[in-house]
Amino acid sequence: MSNAFFRSRLTQLPLSLLGLFMLLLSACQKEDNTDYAARDEASIQTYIADNKLTGFQRQPSGLYVAITQPGTGPTAQKNQLVSAKYSGSFLNGTVFDSNTSSYSLLDFPLGQNIMIPAWEEGFTLLNKGAKATFLVPSALAYREVGAGPIPPNTVLRFDVEVVDIATTIDYAARDEATIQKYIADKKLTGFQRQPSGLYIAITQPGTGANAKKGQTAAARYTGTTLDGKVFDSNTSATSPFSFVVGNGQVIAGWDEGFTLLNKGSKAILLLPSSLAYGNRAVSTIPANSILRFDVELADIK
Repeated sequence: MSNAFFRSRLTQLPLSLLGLFMLLLSACQKEDNTDYAARDEASIQTYIADNKLTGFQRQPSGLYVAITQPGTGPTAQKNQLVSAKYSGSFLNGTVFDSNTSSYSLLDFPLGQNIMIPAWEEGFTLLNKGAKATFLVPSALAYREVGAGPIPPNTVLRFDVEVVDIATTIDYAARDEATIQKYIADKKLTGFQRQPSGLYIAITQPGTGANAKKGQTAAARYTGTTLDGKVFDSNTSATSPFSFVVGNGQVIAGWDEGFTLLNKGSKAILLLPSSLAYGNRAVSTIPANSILRFDVELADIK
């Protein structure tokens, strides 16, 4: 793992977060005289009829909303933080974006035009625990610009769930609950929780004293999200990755975790987001991500 990786600040957003950027770009597109509003309205009505869907309410904007599971409490308000699960698909059923099988949630502030217009409007109709389906005309999605795999002027479907609505998010409590669920789901054993919130399971004991602050550790590792996506690994590299323990050259979870290991030991580290990258998105790692590292302490000097 290079130091450059740890210092990276590249931010990547899910497709649903690209709304404002895409709408601003739309002014650069060539003029198109097609009446997409009428076309999209007809497409949505045909889709509802063909699939025998019920419960949809058409909003004045053209957004169709069907609440499939009522929630509790007040609906989401401007500037509140919404934590959501979602699946985005085309009307032919092809999914283009989803976090429904993920351990992570999508958190966004409502009413700040970060999301596409359909989300900014649709989530104001939902309360905590609610599930709903949005049928979105292209004018409330990515318009004539498109985004990633989404062609221009495309009607979209989003199946969403409001997991929480809050003014602030207690990521420490949420990460703790998520890590415990992950351990239970995967039937993992041997983990010890540290006061910091770091979970460590030593899978192969080493020999000698543990690494100490100021010593140089040589490590082999694989880093994954809890969903199993590998974001970095050096297991096939010629040489291990070396760093000075406790000097802030690596994320906090590593500085702490390697002081619990000795030469030759292997372990699994489960890092709450506060011991990883916090609220920063780094390379392909979303903000506020819990991370798993399978590590080996190859040498200590």
